[in-house]
Amino acid sequence: MTLKNLSKTLFITILLTSFIGVQNSFSEEKSGPMDEIKSWHLSLGYGIALKNNIRKDNNYSGGHADVIFNSIPLLQIAWGPISIGAQGLSVNLIGNREVAGYLNLNRVGDRYYATGMEDRKDSWYFGAGMKIYKFNFLISKDNDGRSHGVKATLHYTAIYPLGEKIFTRSSVGLECYNKSFAEYYYGVRSNEATTSRHEYHPNAYCLPTASFFPGYKYNKNVNFLIGTSVKGLTEAIHNSPTTDRSWLEVALITGATWKF
Repeated sequence: MTLKNLSKTLFITILLTSFIGVQNSFSEEKSGPMDEIKSWHLSLGYGIALKNNIRKDNNYSGGHADVIFNSIPLLQIAWGPISIGAQGLSVNLIGNREVAGYLNLNRVGDRYYATGMEDRKDSWYFGAGMKIYKFNFLISKDNDGRSHGVKATLHYTAIYPLGEKIFTRSSVGLECYNKSFAEYYYGVRSNEATTSRHEYHPNAYCLPTASFFPGYKYNKNVNFLIGTSVKGLTEAIHNSPTTDRSWLEVALITGATWKF
C-alpha cells in the first residue's frame, strides 16, 4: 500500500469533510433558531481510509498499489455564507440552511500518468448549485481548460439522530460527466495506443453513489465516525485500458473531528 498526497485523495477527503458538515448540522439542530447559531465555525479533523485502486499502470505517486491507504488531515472554516474546506470554496448567494443557491470552486479530476501517454491532471472546476432540504444539485465546468469537462451531481442526504450521542448520515446520489471529461481521464488517443493498450474513446457517463456513516457525538465539540462509501463504475470506465476493469470503487473510512 502507498501513502498519497491530498490532491490524490479528493474522493475520500470530500466524504470526510461532508461528515464535518453533518457534525455542524447535528449541533445546529440542538441549538435553536437560525439567528442563534454562530455565524462562523472552525473544524479540525483527522481520518484514515482504505480504497481499492481502479487504475492500472499509474505512475503518479506510486499508483500501482491494489489498495490505497490514505492518511488525511482535515480543515473546514465557515464564516457567514462562505465556507472553505476539502469540498472547495462555497459561497451561499440566497436562501437559508434548508433552501439555498450557491457558487462553488473546487479541484476535480483523477490524475493518471502512464508511459507513452500525456499526463492527465486535475483542474479547478467552477459552478453553481442549489440545496433544497435534503437534496443538493451542483453543476460545474473545468476552469483550467485541461479536459473541458462538465460535472453534474445530485445527492440526497439524510441525518438520523439515534438518541443524544449516536447519529447516522446516509446518502445516495448520481454523478454525471460529459464526453470531454470521459475522454480526458479514461480515453486513449491514437498516438497513445500500443500493442497492449488499444485506442479508446468513451462516451459521457453517470455513476451511482451511496454512503453510510454512523457517528458518535462524544461531546458538543468532538465527534467520531466510521463508515463506507461505494461508487458503481459504468462501462465507460470499466472498459478503459487505463483501469483494472473493476465495477465498484469502495472506501472504508474512520476519523474524528473537533469543532471549535
